[in-house]
Amino acid sequence: ATEDFAFVRSVVRGIRCLANLGHHKSGSKGSGPRPRRYLVVMNPFSGTGQGQRIYDSTVKPMFAQAGIDHDLCVTQHGGHAMDRMASSLGDSRHDSEAECDEQAESRDLSSYDALIAMGGDGMLWELQQGILARHDSEIILKKLSFGIIGCGTCNGLAATLLHWANEKYSPLESTYMICKGQIGPMDLSRYETLSGKIYTGFLTFSWAFIADVDLDSECLRFLGALRTDIWAAYRILRMKAYKGVFSYLPPSAVEDRSKAVTMPPLGEALPQSWETVSGDFILLWASQVSHASYKEHQSPESQMNDGVFRVMVVRSPISRLQMLKLALGIESAGHIHHDRCEMYECMAFRLVPGEEGSHNDLDGEKIEDGPIQACVLPGAANFFFPN
Repeated sequence: ATEDFAFVRSVVRGIRCLANLGHHKSGSKGSGPRPRRYLVVMNPFSGTGQGQRIYDSTVKPMFAQAGIDHDLCVTQHGGHAMDRMASSLGDSRHDSEAECDEQAESRDLSSYDALIAMGGDGMLWELQQGILARHDSEIILKKLSFGIIGCGTCNGLAATLLHWANEKYSPLESTYMICKGQIGPMDLSRYETLSGKIYTGFLTFSWAFIADVDLDSECLRFLGALRTDIWAAYRILRMKAYKGVFSYLPPSAVEDRSKAVTMPPLGEALPQSWETVSGDFILLWASQVSHASYKEHQSPESQMNDGVFRVMVVRSPISRLQMLKLALGIESAGHIHHDRCEMYECMAFRLVPGEEGSHNDLDGEKIEDGPIQACVLPGAANFFFPN
């Protein structure tokens, strides 16, 4: 019991250093590696309000064991995370119990090496839109590595990253993936509305059935993930079709798929290389990820950096029973084989709804309704992901 464990502790420190090379970057000559600093932005009210508990019991101790220095910013209201990304982080709190100095409290996003979202997909959506509003947004996207620890209701991106990594879906596994420090490029997307407003996307865009279920069920948010199941059943019983024109650019029509497509102005005609689908739409769902939520495996062929949207379309006519079978198959990706499900791969698309158009739903957030177009931004951001 009186043995000196100093040697053992030294060995453990050495193993941690060697296993944690992804969390260090070279400093000046002779100074050794400089520890990276991560910013964790947590919404304590996401989902069932478990963010603080997950941070205290899982994230904070695992980051400490991995030697990750980080600051914690706890959001206080809607839009808080977006505002913080666009300016210096005036009241961020360092993860140690010690009092923060002025520099730590006013640290700008550009001084961090990684940005970790703790909340639902809406948290990362806020962070992305806040970064987009910065004059140095392109530099920030190239500099930062991104991670997400699902604490919300749906957690589509967290589920997708873990699925791609063949890991079990849980906050513990997401934290572990971040602690390993390996990163990989992931596609983002650029959306433009008729008024000229620009959005950055990372998950899915939906219109008609899925958008109606996602946005109109907000009145049942207190039920958690169950709210979407209830509203989906209601919308199947009262099924509605929306007139629209969906145009898309197939990958085969693009020579260099490593670059974003140059889009014509939304009000102008599209080139002949684009293809068009029109009619009465029950559902339109464009995906960049495999999972729109932890229980919706809607795009099984989507990969992290494949440069394409996979757009699911269901058009009228379709019976309520057929729609029910299709909806029930989404959890296990069985809907792909449904004879009413159409799938289109494209690098860009444009949607022009009819006069009675549904909501435009981007990454679970309501955006400006009406005509919209989008293109993939290949490998635009680096996410924590095992190589």
